[in-house]
Amino acid sequence: MTSALETSRLRLVPATPALIGDELAGPERLAAALEAELPVDWPPEHHDADTLQFWREQLSQAGAEGWWLYYTLVTEPVPPILVGTVSYKGPPQDGVVEIGYSVVPSWRRRGLATEASQGLIEAAWEQGVELVIAHTFARLEPSVGVLGRLGFEPAGANEEGELEFRLRRG
Repeated sequence: MTSALETSRLRLVPATPALIGDELAGPERLAAALEAELPVDWPPEHHDADTLQFWREQLSQAGAEGWWLYYTLVTEPVPPILVGTVSYKGPPQDGVVEIGYSVVPSWRRRGLATEASQGLIEAAWEQGVELVIAHTFARLEPSVGVLGRLGFEPAGANEEGELEFRLRRG
């Protein structure tokens, strides 16, 4: 099992089917399992039962071991607080992996999405990934800002207006 990733202010806890089951039973169970407080605005955007079912299914697929795909973000100061999620959107393919992130509104604008994403990117480099991609929309200026701070470069947009950003190793 992959252990938690540590950054200066966060513990990135890898999801397991059991942990996802706890959250599906109620976010309070997830917080208890993580020994963290649950903010009143949990869950973050794009983190619902369908997403959790998707991650649980993905974790059962071949190749997911060691690439835990989805991590919960827990602050390190006392008391620990569950503040968001960060994820690989699948195992690396041909040296490429995609990341995503979301922080609850009450904890935004503190650099946590940037810090968590940097931890995930560094872990990807250690596993031999050569290119990290991310997608967002231009209207999501804070998300675009996260990618800019991490050094991602714009790589075009699709027909729905979703922007792609890329970060090459080295």
